[in-house]
Amino acid sequence: MKSYREELLELHHRRVYYILLAGATFMVLFSVLDYFVVPEMFVEFLLCRLAGTAICLLFVFLNYRDQQKKFAFATGFSGYIAISMVLLVIIARMEGIASPYYVGLILVMTLYAALAPLTMGQTLISGLLLVLLYTITVLYSTPLSEPFLLDLFANLFFMLSMVGLNTTQSWAHTRAREKEYTLRVEENRIAEQLSLHAEALEIEVEKRSREQQEREARYRLLFNQIADDVVLVSPEGIILQTNSNFDQHYGDDIHYGETPLSTIIPEEEQRNLRNILAETISSITPVRNRQLRLIKRDGNSTETEVSAGLLRRDQAVIVILMLIRDISGRKVMEQKLLASLETRKQTETAAILALAKLSEFRDATSSNHLERIREYCQLLAIELSQYPELQSVMTPTYIEDIYHASILHDIGKVAIPDKFGGLDEPQLEHEHELVRRHTITGGDVIREMQEESKGSSFLEMAKHIAYFHHERWDGRGYPHGLMRREIPLAARIMALADAYEEMTAGTPNNPTSKSHDETVSYITSQSGLRFDPMVVGAFLARQDDFQAILKRLMNA
Repeated sequence: MKSYREELLELHHRRVYYILLAGATFMVLFSVLDYFVVPEMFVEFLLCRLAGTAICLLFVFLNYRDQQKKFAFATGFSGYIAISMVLLVIIARMEGIASPYYVGLILVMTLYAALAPLTMGQTLISGLLLVLLYTITVLYSTPLSEPFLLDLFANLFFMLSMVGLNTTQSWAHTRAREKEYTLRVEENRIAEQLSLHAEALEIEVEKRSREQQEREARYRLLFNQIADDVVLVSPEGIILQTNSNFDQHYGDDIHYGETPLSTIIPEEEQRNLRNILAETISSITPVRNRQLRLIKRDGNSTETEVSAGLLRRDQAVIVILMLIRDISGRKVMEQKLLASLETRKQTETAAILALAKLSEFRDATSSNHLERIREYCQLLAIELSQYPELQSVMTPTYIEDIYHASILHDIGKVAIPDKFGGLDEPQLEHEHELVRRHTITGGDVIREMQEESKGSSFLEMAKHIAYFHHERWDGRGYPHGLMRREIPLAARIMALADAYEEMTAGTPNNPTSKSHDETVSYITSQSGLRFDPMVVGAFLARQDDFQAILKRLMNA
């Protein structure tokens, strides 16, 4: 914050402009009065006034040149004296005491004291100096006589009274300025202290919040890292907490603290559940390897192996921890799936199409989803091949590759846990992360296939599409947050085609589809944000063809 003296100098510097410009204005305007009061001396007085105006303008220039504001008082005071001297010359020419223009001196004195931020002493001295100069001028220009002395006394009385009033006003203004500055300094000091306290409090709150979040995250991470399905239940069998694996297999409609575990147990297994809970509560050691049949979220029952133990506090039972392991032969089914996929690898195209169809079925997409996707991508590639800067890239081979590679964009979804394979929307951050990993999984799968088929441009493109088709032009996509041309062109094409397909055909999590026009409006609004502007341009050029493909393959 500036010091009081610095602020006073700035204020004085600004006010000097007002004083000098007002003085110059009055000099010119009062020439009208001269015309009526002393018409015989009008020309002479006009020259005097113009000279005074020129002096004022000169001091305005000097004040403008004083950029450091060191000479504001000297400039203003000099202008004040210069204007006064012009009036004194006019008064002397009008025989001194007989001139009514002493009122002009009072006006100059008042104007200077009112506008300039003077101290009481400066106002008093400047006023008395003007009175003294007036007295000398009158004594010099007027013969002494008794009427003269009476007129002089009267004029001096009014001038000295005005000096007193101006001095009192300057004292009051100075006190007000000092008080206002002191209040502002105190206000700033208090504001700084409050800011420091608020910052310290915010840091402390943030620290405590971060520590709490870290503790919860560590606990939740540890809890979710358990490979088995884990559920915490009350002694009465009410579900209190579950890990992510349990949610994926059984957590279709579970409300902590309300849903009984018995809701996912077949009727004929209810007694078995009660026996396990009772045995766990009564036993000193954990209960291990009890057989129990559970109903999975898809409605099918599965054989599990249950181990349970007590969590106590002050010898009181707080909660029962149950570890549930699926023993229904899931690994056997996975081996059968792998064997089936291996069989389909007779030809590269047939194998890739089978995998793509498998991911499409698992994601419960609308019919002909892959057929539309590859048509959209091919259409965009054909349009982009007309761009001069892309003609060396968009070769017929490239267009053919993207036609086949595009159907593998979501191949990684075969690795998404069962919970997200249908219509369930992830709720927690780690669940979103599980779903997002389908890009990494899909890319890795294709990369391994590529290692078995060296030099395949088709698989290279398919890998890029699988890895990066959820990246955004503005860098806010996943899995790597690539932006602009860091994203392979094939993935940028796939991103737009996938978005058009998702909006017009619907998704498991959003079965309500949008119209073609609504989709075009959305894609246009996302140019430069989600999508490559060049790809958006190609889409807009072929939007009618997109609509035709949609109509042809939607219900084919």
